[in-house]
Amino acid sequence: MYHPAKVLNVLSHKDKGVISSDESTQAVLEMWDDNQFTFLVDEKISSSIKQEDIVLVDYRSSSNTTMIPNHKIIKIFDKETGEKIWSVYKDYHKKSKEKESIHSQQASRGYMG
Repeated sequence: MYHPAKVLNVLSHKDKGVISSDESTQAVLEMWDDNQFTFLVDEKISSSIKQEDIVLVDYRSSSNTTMIPNHKIIKIFDKETGEKIWSVYKDYHKKSKEKESIHSQQASRGYMG
């Protein structure tokens, strides 16, 4: 399973104001469902990631014996591809929230028999 996300901030060991125990890069992300998380950026793409990029996060299990997800950023989309993917997921999320809101309003009215 994979999830698209938008990069809010990149956290690199090279940044001023950062003292790091390793040379890894993380990114603070806005997920398509409005959550925010910080994930590891795969080292092969860590020098290319930047704020506002649309990326793909690997949520697959890290092994066959555990259900712990990888939680690693593995792809950076070009602007056009990223915007299309982001739009599809955000539209789906918006429609889901609208349905949930309507259902919640109907349930709160109760039975007026």
